[in-house]
Amino acid sequence: MKGKAKSILSLILSICFMMVIVTPVQSNASESVDNYINNGQKWRIAYVEGEPFVNYASTFYHLLLGLEEQGWINGISDIPYQKGQEDTTAMWSWLATHDMGPYIEFVEDAHYDLSSGVKTKEQLINRLKQKRDMDLLIIMGTYAGTVVSKADHDVPSMVFSASNAVDSGIVKSEQTSGINHIWAHMDPERFKRQIEVFYDMFKYKKLGMVYENSPAAYSYSAVDDVKAVALEKEFEIVSYNVKEPKNEADKGRYYAEVAEAYQKLAEEVDAMYVTVASLEPERLPQLFAPFYENNVPTLSQMGGDEVKYGALMNTSLNDFTNIGRFGATNMMKILQGSSPAELPQVFKSTPYISFNLETADKINFQIPFEVLLVADEIFQNIAGESIGDAQ
Repeated sequence: MKGKAKSILSLILSICFMMVIVTPVQSNASESVDNYINNGQKWRIAYVEGEPFVNYASTFYHLLLGLEEQGWINGISDIPYQKGQEDTTAMWSWLATHDMGPYIEFVEDAHYDLSSGVKTKEQLINRLKQKRDMDLLIIMGTYAGTVVSKADHDVPSMVFSASNAVDSGIVKSEQTSGINHIWAHMDPERFKRQIEVFYDMFKYKKLGMVYENSPAAYSYSAVDDVKAVALEKEFEIVSYNVKEPKNEADKGRYYAEVAEAYQKLAEEVDAMYVTVASLEPERLPQLFAPFYENNVPTLSQMGGDEVKYGALMNTSLNDFTNIGRFGATNMMKILQGSSPAELPQVFKSTPYISFNLETADKINFQIPFEVLLVADEIFQNIAGESIGDAQ
């Protein structure tokens, strides 16, 4: 076990050292205000997301912190945000109705949730093409990024939290977008790094996955990345397809199919990769029961509440604080006249590692002490509070 723990620790540390940490350029307080103000007017900002999602809310909140840190906005300490929330509507409404300083205006009617229907998408595209009253768009997610990048407009747009902006056609390359008005945060091979740490810990022969049979799900579930690691490490992927729920009424069918797939996989595989899906954290302890019974370790792609509610571990690749700083620096440059196509897009996050000790006990796995020492967040119980301060 000692040798294995050292091997795991070595891999984790080597991944951390390989990260290209981009230090955001801090704004200089002595800079001329003329560099910030848009011909005497505030810069008008809009927000677009594919659907409410915890990573979108966290990314947006930390982008705001980055903007405040660099002097572009002020006074966001009372914004209605709590770790783990999905909603950004209340945050946006608060921003739009408070004076955030002389430089940026969060336009009250410019928050778009594309999951609310086709009409919202059409309204957004028409506004970009015809009204042209926004100076910059903040975009969250692969779907929203694809919609905005394919639309006929030239409003500077910054895409965050896209699974793979190149494969999705949002941008043309990892380093720079190749599209004059589009920029997207890129962290190449982040899911490969996640799977590599999991493999180094368990050396599994069969890895289970459940995802929808659609191009979008194929992308955000990182299927290509998992396949690449499987080829290199010589393990087999066993997967089942479950269609995401269309609405609340469809959730019964969805959870029944997920439960059936998990039951089958628990008897077929020796490790499980729980990919991004419509899973509600509170339902996970029951859904994960077959994995506990069969001593199958579970890696959560998303992390956070999924580890809290029963996944064994996560090596999260969303360093929200520094992604927010990186995004704020580039946003500042765009508003000051830089082309989004010319700005760097790559920021590689340092892994944020979390474990659930009760889950480890349920599957008869003793987490090496050396590995626990480098963990950022540890849950003692399923659905319990953590030791450590996650973002």
